Amino acid sequence: MSPVRRRALACALVAVSGLAVTAGPASAHAVLLGSSPAARGRVKVGPAVVRLRFSEAVQVLNRTDVTVVDGDGVRIDNGTARPAVRDPRQIVVSVRGPMVPDSYTVRFRVISADSHAEAGAFVFAVGRAPLGSPILAGAGGLSDASPAAVGVRAVELAALMLLLGLLTFRALVWGPAVASARGLTGAERDRALRDGGRLFWRAFWGLAIVAGVAETAVLAAKSAVAFHTGLITAALHPADAYRLVSASRFGDLFGWRCGALYLLFAVAFVTWNRESAEPPSVGRRGPMALMGLLGVAALTLLADQGHASQAPLAPLSVAFDATHLTAVSIWMSGLICLIAVLLRAPRTLPGAGRSLASATLARFSRVALWSIVVIAITGVARATGELSSPAQLLTTGYGRSLMLKASLLAPILMIARRNRSLVARLAGGWTPTAARLRAVARSVQMELAIAMGVVLVAAILVAQVPGRA
Repeated sequence: MSPVRRRALACALVAVSGLAVTAGPASAHAVLLGSSPAARGRVKVGPAVVRLRFSEAVQVLNRTDVTVVDGDGVRIDNGTARPAVRDPRQIVVSVRGPMVPDSYTVRFRVISADSHAEAGAFVFAVGRAPLGSPILAGAGGLSDASPAAVGVRAVELAALMLLLGLLTFRALVWGPAVASARGLTGAERDRALRDGGRLFWRAFWGLAIVAGVAETAVLAAKSAVAFHTGLITAALHPADAYRLVSASRFGDLFGWRCGALYLLFAVAFVTWNRESAEPPSVGRRGPMALMGLLGVAALTLLADQGHASQAPLAPLSVAFDATHLTAVSIWMSGLICLIAVLLRAPRTLPGAGRSLASATLARFSRVALWSIVVIAITGVARATGELSSPAQLLTTGYGRSLMLKASLLAPILMIARRNRSLVARLAGGWTPTAARLRAVARSVQMELAIAMGVVLVAAILVAQVPGRA
């Protein structure tokens, strides 16, 4: 192992080892700011309604999700919990009849505007009655912070990003590299385009299947969180998922995202059939561009479902988040494609494969450089929108996870710097031998492994409370 790779691996291990210490507990994002009557407060006369005020807009999906019970655990609410007409951040629940002096418990479970569940309970007293302990109801079910929920989000995010990155690699890297590689005959270029096109469509349809399964799993996981069930139970009861999709902001965005993916796959199916009947090429520009735009739309809808939609200057925050995800897609998926080219091209094209691999490496190096610049700029912009002060990088779980995510970029930059020096040597006349290309492929594999760690941390961040909250 080279000194550069040893240092990069050491940096990655140090960063990952801090995950358990720095990640902090995951939680929902709609924080209860206040209530009337106040938590652990006392009123002389029982109110006709109880109001709960949250940090962002919330929704109530079940009549039993916001309840008021007396000291014996008997419900006294009318089962009519609803958002206030003029303020979706407030929930109003009516109570039956006059309240006698007693300790009352308010239990709530709501879905926030960024698609996460918030649950809790508090007590208040009427008259001179002593305050009792909250009478809790066993909600059970999956939580947003559970390994299953984090796992399906990570798979969904990776599948969508890899789809978009695969399209971008073919258009911005592979096609130009085949056209500019030195020493390729016409027959070799046709073979490279034909083999590349075949591998592209195999990878595309494989990722399409993974994306479809991941979206289904995400819907089941969110349904399990909303209706207090397990993941398997939610998957076997689609009626709950239908209620979630039809009655929540998450459902609206989920439907639009699935629509963008269905249209993407339809355009891909037509393009695939046309390419199969034509001479080898890098693909039709119009359909490829449309497919790329639909992939960006899917990622933008995913960004609009999360923290960015509730951050200050929400439209700008969503745009930054979508741009960040797009840049990560181009970079991470490009690493996988580059590994395939570096290992496969010298074998399939003995005469000119090394030249083609070298041209692909040089082309991707430029694309990756700009991608990392965009990732850094948009990442800083998003962090600024989610934290109220720099101190929250150390005092909040969300801030510490951001620092962990940023620290994983250090070994990646070390490996990328080494690879760029190799690209410069190759451009200066260095012979691209098979051994040198395999060495680059091993470095890129390490870079990809660390990049997957970045995606995992990003999936954990989705379930954590932003510092601004």
